[in-house]
Amino acid sequence: MPVILPLHTKVSLDPDAQKLLAALPSLEARLPSKGYEIAYLRRFLRSKDLRYLMHVFRRLRSVRRLRPVADFSVAQAAEVFCTIRFRSEDSHVQELLYILSRPHLQALLYTHDKVASSDYEPRLDPSPVDRDEDQAAVKIIRLIKTNEPLGVTIQLCEDSDSLEIARVLHGGAADRSGLIRVGDELQEVNGVCVKGQNPDDVIEMLTRITGAVTLKLVPSHFRNGPEHRPSQMRVRTLFTYDPESDPNNPCPDASLAFTRGEILHIVNQDDATWWQARKEGEIISRAGLIPSKQLQESYIMKIKRDEQETLEKSGMRSLSPCRYSPKIPRQKKLRKTMYHTVQNLDYDTEEIPTYEEVELHHMKPRTFRPIVLIGPSGVGCNELKRRLKASNPCHFHEVVPYTSRPKKPFEEDGQEYHFLSREDMEKDILAQSFAEYGEYKGNLYGTSLDSIRAVIAAGQVCLLTPHTQALKFLRTADIKPYIIFIKPPSLENLRLTRLVHRARTTVEEDVTRPFTEEELQQILETGTRIEERYGHLFDNVIVNETIEDATADLVQIAEQIEKDLQWIPIGWNQ
Repeated sequence: MPVILPLHTKVSLDPDAQKLLAALPSLEARLPSKGYEIAYLRRFLRSKDLRYLMHVFRRLRSVRRLRPVADFSVAQAAEVFCTIRFRSEDSHVQELLYILSRPHLQALLYTHDKVASSDYEPRLDPSPVDRDEDQAAVKIIRLIKTNEPLGVTIQLCEDSDSLEIARVLHGGAADRSGLIRVGDELQEVNGVCVKGQNPDDVIEMLTRITGAVTLKLVPSHFRNGPEHRPSQMRVRTLFTYDPESDPNNPCPDASLAFTRGEILHIVNQDDATWWQARKEGEIISRAGLIPSKQLQESYIMKIKRDEQETLEKSGMRSLSPCRYSPKIPRQKKLRKTMYHTVQNLDYDTEEIPTYEEVELHHMKPRTFRPIVLIGPSGVGCNELKRRLKASNPCHFHEVVPYTSRPKKPFEEDGQEYHFLSREDMEKDILAQSFAEYGEYKGNLYGTSLDSIRAVIAAGQVCLLTPHTQALKFLRTADIKPYIIFIKPPSLENLRLTRLVHRARTTVEEDVTRPFTEEELQQILETGTRIEERYGHLFDNVIVNETIEDATADLVQIAEQIEKDLQWIPIGWNQ
């Protein structure tokens, strides 16, 4: 007799799931670094869907006699679909086609057939044993295709003039079937021979097909090789990628577009040039192709070499392939000496930004990430820092800089500055004790790393507005900064807001004046250059349209940093 379950029933937690839940605390104590995975497992075991699934499973085990009308409903549905698909002008037919193409209905029919035939394990038809040596074994695969692509890429083997499966995209229909492998030779699609055809034409043919798809394949010689193990690597993208504009992309339709700063889950790295990934948090079935780290680096280096060759042919001064692009105007000489990092001065050229492997950061009690505000001079970083500190003076704290200049009569050591002799500051600079340092009017100024660590250890949020060249020395596991780029608005808005607020720029010490038109243009140019060269390091961006709105955004971000889990470079949690 059929099993009938009410639509709204209160199903208690399965006893086996309850046993697993009871064992999780001991597992969490033994594996403290796996807290996120264990929490996910705890949510899964308590989920309503799992309760219903286990309830159905136990009911099926308890019912001894099942008498289904048929055990081939999938084939029947596919036959109905193919029969009526040419009568789509009828609204009722359109509705039925829509219903039959839904993945949930297909999954239900598939499950019905499996239960009806008591077939709970995947099964392949045995390959023929007695055959001629020159006759290859074949496998016939039948799939139900909806609007979702099959999830394979095809390539033409020039030696044998045959079509081979180049990639099986993780999570796609082909991958879920478990029957299609990389290297399989594709011979027929729905009885049509495709040997020797252009791969793009075959892909287009498969795209047009909906309903039942029958593939005739010659199994790969590597089918008995090691099974693929899915990757759990997460990366932050350090560049923006558009498959449609990439001339080297083998299959733009099967690729994944992303913008800089997104988190991707790399699910397959078997191909050295094209990885498979999906965006973190998105519930999709099929992964997409993205260029591997090695491929992207070689592509960028080729562009740099071509630019250098063009410059050499034109008679211009040769540039290193890793230095400034000739399209970016160089910054004008500043009145003040630029700050310098203690380590590599060419930080932005140290490596080509592609992907950065990341992991979730679990905040320790009373330990907060420093907030670093980066932007061109005059964009409002210091004013935003002042306002954020004023919103909670006991929680936010600025470090006191060091200087070698003489102390003025009204100054106290440790208030405005820490005063050291020039000799002592030079020793500390050589000992790499400063995140950044510089010289102004013959006096040294610097920000001490120990001062930043002291604020973190005191349970306060350290606020910093360093020069961009200091970012590398700050982005370490013990500091874990959260970097926010303060981006200037349009020139018209920049001119208007500076006029309304009577903003002024410092010419000399204690001497200020309004911004000139040239200086406002310089703010925009410097902001563009900073974003292009250092944008891959930013955790967030705030456009300073108005100081009030930018302050509100900054306060909200500061609250989220303390409440939400953050993605940080791999190893920072160790």
